[in-house]
Amino acid sequence: MTQTKKYGNICSSIIILILRKIIMKQLLLTLLLFGVISLQAQNSFITLYGDETGEIPICMKQIGSSYFIGQQYSYDLLFGWRYAKILKMNLEGEILSELSYPIMPNNYSDIDRIIQLNDSEFLTIGGCKQENMAYAQLWVMKLDTSLNIIWDKKYMTNRPFTSNISVTENQAGNLLIGSSLSTGSPSHQYSLLFLEITKEGDSIKSNYLTNGNPSKTDLQSLLWINGQYKVFADGYAAFTANNCFTQILQLDSSLNLTVVRSTPLWIDKYMTAEKINDSKYYLTGKAYSSITHYDITIGKFDAFEDTLANNHAGSIGAVPDYSAWKRCMTIANSNSIYTGGTTNDNSIFYNCNATNMKELILSNYDSLLNCRWTYFYGCDTACLTLSTMDATSDGGCIMAGMYYNPDYPENMLDVIVIKVDSIGLITGLPDNKTITTHQAIVYPNPGQDFIVIQSGPQIAHSEFRLYNTSGQLIRRTNLNNSIEHSDVTSLPSGVYPWQIIHQGKTIEQGKWVKP
Repeated sequence: MTQTKKYGNICSSIIILILRKIIMKQLLLTLLLFGVISLQAQNSFITLYGDETGEIPICMKQIGSSYFIGQQYSYDLLFGWRYAKILKMNLEGEILSELSYPIMPNNYSDIDRIIQLNDSEFLTIGGCKQENMAYAQLWVMKLDTSLNIIWDKKYMTNRPFTSNISVTENQAGNLLIGSSLSTGSPSHQYSLLFLEITKEGDSIKSNYLTNGNPSKTDLQSLLWINGQYKVFADGYAAFTANNCFTQILQLDSSLNLTVVRSTPLWIDKYMTAEKINDSKYYLTGKAYSSITHYDITIGKFDAFEDTLANNHAGSIGAVPDYSAWKRCMTIANSNSIYTGGTTNDNSIFYNCNATNMKELILSNYDSLLNCRWTYFYGCDTACLTLSTMDATSDGGCIMAGMYYNPDYPENMLDVIVIKVDSIGLITGLPDNKTITTHQAIVYPNPGQDFIVIQSGPQIAHSEFRLYNTSGQLIRRTNLNNSIEHSDVTSLPSGVYPWQIIHQGKTIEQGKWVKP
């Protein structure tokens, strides 16, 4: 009897141990599916910096325990963005140091890409033109995380200007640099240059592509996949069967053009491509949601551009949603993909509409491109335009963009950096922070005949409520879609409080004005 009981206790212990392992495995799987596992606590911050110069962040990368931001700046916007700077920022958003490049007449320098080599070294890749040279050069520097330059090398082009530089790594571990080239004023003729180098800066091969439309050719993004390079570019519509705005050029390992295809889903400019494996990739960019308006589209494709999945943030509305200017997608892990852009955008940095202030949009998708959430980040006194973004080691995302306050135009463009956690929130900051986070935005405000409520999928089936000045509920709108309209034609002029109710709680509120 005692022996039977002993065996029973042993069996019970084994069963409990197995159940615990199953439960822990299921919990671990659930956490992995939502991409929120992190070896460190998640942090958030908002950093705003700038002076009387115009400043634009171009690229950003977390390396080790710091963030590095490459940017352009200029004292005179009439002569363009001419000077490069790189900043080092810690995980709390404090600027630790910076490296600026000399301002000299008739020169320019850009930093377009940051390529991590290890936790203490990285490459910056851009373009520059020196006063005594007729043509621009591609410019590669190797730096350590203290911003010491280990080496820098330059490669001559056959045009005065470089732009839209993109980089990808091939199967040999070498880098292919692609760049748009321009003659500049007055003719503005464009072509493409591709240069393969080692990570120590040794040149391997190069090729110019001059057979595109010289007035439209422009590089967008670059990938190595399925044994060939994919080049996402404008200017090659004549090689395809339709008039899609952008095309995908395939180059073989010798950099010769072999195939031209139309970009799937009619994705337009401001594109970012990211490789999943050797047969699949993601592509994000702006795409038409109506004849006149864009939204931010993400697609999953095979190596032959067949669509495997797709989704979008933003929808048909009164204003367009643009993907981020330089980098609009970043991957935290295989099941957490971020896309970003700007709502109420018109592609003009120095333009603010007081009734539709530009705000940043950030969305998160799983590997099947189901959208988990979309948040909007903005403020009442300035327009924000997203330029670049990067997934962070804690599973969150860091965004860098332009901050323009129309009341202080002498400050031109400043730089704003926002770090959010893996569920899109800015946490642990004081209540008087400059930037607010919204799960929905209400526009136009002021408005006349209708109200548009644009929201993220995380608050689907919420209710928009509009009140009169006496506090009486006068309109209800169920938020079943990312864009909903509420007809207010019959309402008299006045100030109307509103709320969004989700699962019995007020999650957003404000006031809408009808003149």
